[in-house]
Amino acid sequence: TGPTTMIEYEKEGRFDFGIVDEGEIVKHVFKFKNTGDEPLVISNAKGSCGCTVPTWPKEPVPPGSTGEINVEFNSKG
Repeated sequence: TGPTTMIEYEKEGRFDFGIVDEGEIVKHVFKFKNTGDEPLVISNAKGSCGCTVPTWPKEPVPPGSTGEINVEFNSKG
């Protein structure tokens, strides 16, 4: 009942970095599309631990537009 905003990921919304060497920094990009009728606002994104840091669009993503959430995992320690 009312306007909706929906996010559709290009691929599954999860990613397994697999086996990495300690100290290695690995990255992944989650590409998505706003499939809703209203601008999509991502107010927060977080990893499961402090060693996984996401960055995301700070501006609203218009309906029909695409965006990216970039994730960097630092395996040091």
